[in-house]
Amino acid sequence: MFFAISLLSAIGALSTVSGEGVASTNGDLCKASCATDEATGKEVCKFTTKVDLHAGELGYYTFEECGDKPNPTLGLEVGKTYQFVQKDRSNYYHPLGMAYFADGMHADADELEPGIAPPGSTSTCAFDMTCPAPMYYIDDEYKGSYSNNIDLVEATKDDDNFGLDDYEPLFFHPLPDWLGYGEFSVFLKFDEDTDYTKDIFYFCHIHQYMTGRIKLLKNGQNLAPDADLPKIDYEYDQPAEHDQSCGTYGLHDFQLPHDQCIEKFVCDVPGEPSSPLAKFSSCIDSMNCAMMNGMTTSVKETESETALFLHQMIPHHQNAVNMAKALLKTGKVKCDDLTDEESDQADDCALEIILREIINNQNHQIQSMRGLLESKDYPQENDCKVEVTTAMSTKANAGFSVKSASASVAVAVVVNSLRLMF
Repeated sequence: MFFAISLLSAIGALSTVSGEGVASTNGDLCKASCATDEATGKEVCKFTTKVDLHAGELGYYTFEECGDKPNPTLGLEVGKTYQFVQKDRSNYYHPLGMAYFADGMHADADELEPGIAPPGSTSTCAFDMTCPAPMYYIDDEYKGSYSNNIDLVEATKDDDNFGLDDYEPLFFHPLPDWLGYGEFSVFLKFDEDTDYTKDIFYFCHIHQYMTGRIKLLKNGQNLAPDADLPKIDYEYDQPAEHDQSCGTYGLHDFQLPHDQCIEKFVCDVPGEPSSPLAKFSSCIDSMNCAMMNGMTTSVKETESETALFLHQMIPHHQNAVNMAKALLKTGKVKCDDLTDEESDQADDCALEIILREIINNQNHQIQSMRGLLESKDYPQENDCKVEVTTAMSTKANAGFSVKSASASVAVAVVVNSLRLMF
């Protein structure tokens, strides 16, 4: 146990170790920052995990060692110990998992677990639960009992507790509590004697569609050099120009003027159109237009209160997420320490906690609601097109007309809701 603690301390304080400790890339392959502990002679490798919330609808993982590229392909040497550090605030609601297929449990696919042998390999590790699996830590405390890594914990057999069940639930706790629990880390060692010849994946255990690829290496050589297998069966989000500017997702096509939206949602904006407030107001206009468009909902074919609720609530949540992302993007909310309750930054810190909880919690709820639509065989969207022909004036009590008289009441309800919100 002393040796394991020594190794953990070495990983946490690379200033005490020798070696280059510099990340490197080989084409699109990103490698960890590795260094050798002078006391033990063991090499330890680290990926410092973050989440770029603006990179797509849900955000994507980034790693300090790989620059700012979202969901980079990582290279892991078999037989080495890797630590994925989830200390940064952006990891909130994003516990890392490891799987043999993209998205792991979200896709009902095999994950790296003690009782699951690498698919297609000749390994018999499943019989005594010694297969490669992540090991979940908070600070220096291992939350499980299984081990395939004697550098951390004495190796085990017939033990399937690798700590995930104690690790993941804490990511649902309020953000200030989560920050106070300590440094979250995931350790992984893939057995050196493997004959597995495909890739593995990192993914988020809470949000689907955030998976990234890991190439297994031996002496620097890719064990699967000729193909990216198994495949990731979806494309990563590519925010359009307007969304890149706003820090949002899905708003580019809803910039004003728009034939299904009122003339404006934000009034009396001072200064030049290029001013920061004017730009932020333009982002608000487009996100409210997107919500207004999404909340004009047909009940044709579904004829269900549940379906109507879900079709209305999803764009409502998306608006909240985009609004929180947009404010974070401005850089106006400044907080060095989210636990700060006393300094001049205390109010901003309280606000940033609210923003991050909105983004992560409501994105998770959006995915849950989409899952409910799918499980009940309802369409993911059931929009009815309502074109606004006379723009609302800048005064809140001004009227407007719509082409479809049958839809005018629905539009009025949406606009009245927006008045209450802003």
